[in-house]
Amino acid sequence: MLSVIVLAPSGSDPAIGRAQEAVVRSLAALVGAAVADVVRDACIVGAPETRLASVADHAGCELVEDLDVERGLQTAVRAARNDRIFLLSAGYAPMSGFIDEMSDWALSSAPPAVALRAEPASLLQRLFPSLAGCVGVIAQRQDFVAVSGDNPAARARKLGARTLVTRARRVV
Repeated sequence: MLSVIVLAPSGSDPAIGRAQEAVVRSLAALVGAAVADVVRDACIVGAPETRLASVADHAGCELVEDLDVERGLQTAVRAARNDRIFLLSAGYAPMSGFIDEMSDWALSSAPPAVALRAEPASLLQRLFPSLAGCVGVIAQRQDFVAVSGDNPAARARKLGARTLVTRARRVV
């Protein structure tokens, strides 16, 4: 089972004005994974000005508010209920096949870090899928603690994560 950390938009992210909607849509996309016993719990990480407390309360998940994204992520990783962590950028939803792929990944006693990439937006990204942006990373807790990074792409790069077959679509 996975502990999900949804990272609210920050900085220059175009979805920052719609942070609440982005988080809600990402969490809603994971309901099926929770029913299938792939997702155990969720936590939202965001800046205090994004006003995510009501979203976290309605969704029944934890909330970590911190101006320093890296510090907020470290707090959320330590508070996760499971040792397998899924960090997802808000505004993205895993596409069909994610549940099956995560079920297979979870069968390994020491699964490698894996990256969830956005669906291809151009012909070049269709031809070379690794050029699509990384919007999620899944790894063991000790691996998350060992590396730093304020977004999934930075952590995936430092963990040497391989790319999942499943993609994520932009929902905001």
